[in-house]
Amino acid sequence: MLPPRLPELRLYYNTTIRPELLRLEALRRRILWGMALSLLGIFVATTTFVVYDLGFLNLLLVVPVAFYIGWLYLRIERFRQSFKPAVIQLLLDFINDSPNFRSLQYDAKRPILRDRFERSGLFRPHPDSYRAEDYICGLVGEMAFEMGEAYVQEISPASNRLQLVFSGLFVHAIFNEPTEGRVAVWPRHHLRRLKRTIDAYITGQGRSADIEILNDNFRETFAVYAHPGTKVASILTPPMQDALLAFYQREQRDLYFAVHDRDLFIGLEHGYDLLEPRFFRSNLSFQLIRRFYADITLMLGVIQDFDQTH
Repeated sequence: MLPPRLPELRLYYNTTIRPELLRLEALRRRILWGMALSLLGIFVATTTFVVYDLGFLNLLLVVPVAFYIGWLYLRIERFRQSFKPAVIQLLLDFINDSPNFRSLQYDAKRPILRDRFERSGLFRPHPDSYRAEDYICGLVGEMAFEMGEAYVQEISPASNRLQLVFSGLFVHAIFNEPTEGRVAVWPRHHLRRLKRTIDAYITGQGRSADIEILNDNFRETFAVYAHPGTKVASILTPPMQDALLAFYQREQRDLYFAVHDRDLFIGLEHGYDLLEPRFFRSNLSFQLIRRFYADITLMLGVIQDFDQTH
């Protein structure tokens, strides 16, 4: 299944996003030329000082060179920090025009808070390292949501080194109607890796709820746990199971999700930074934009499925 409104996105890219990318591309090239000329100048000056054996004057050359390298580094960082907000805001403006999506906002430096990640119960609480950025919030239908990139690590009991727990988009949404109960769903092929997490969930009164799932394919793909008294079928409805299974089969990417009363949590793993600019290659690429757009709309689509099936 392709992301929605692709022909419209292509037109929007040509008329709105591409001109901004051209401006950023010109800035990137100016910095690269500055770096190339600087390296050439440093090489010529250093060679001159060595050939003519200018002695202590070599030391005097170090100070301005160090300052200049620092100035170039700051320019590169400013380019990186300005690229993503400029492009993401334009994309969110485009998505805002879609039916059912509105009030989308972006903050590059704001994180999705650690307590959301821990409260989901999808991962072991109190990770040793939690880093998040690229905060997006808004409304999908009547559901308020927030999402962002999260990179989480914990110390491995086997090697005593930090190991990756989760890297990808993490979403927190709130049902607009009262919902009671707790459900957690994990990719079944990760049960061994998640043993400590699932043990903690069971300690907190969780139990396997696979028997309540009538969809054989869903049960083979995902492991479902719930707290006593939870009506699993009323939260994880058959249409919702179909939508999540289709999502996983289409994308072949690990998907985690949980419901805690009115709170919905979703984790979508990916192995790259969303829309991080390349510095030594051109960023003038529709595919770069399309990839980010696909990730965002896929997550919004899962939230929308929950909104429409509850």
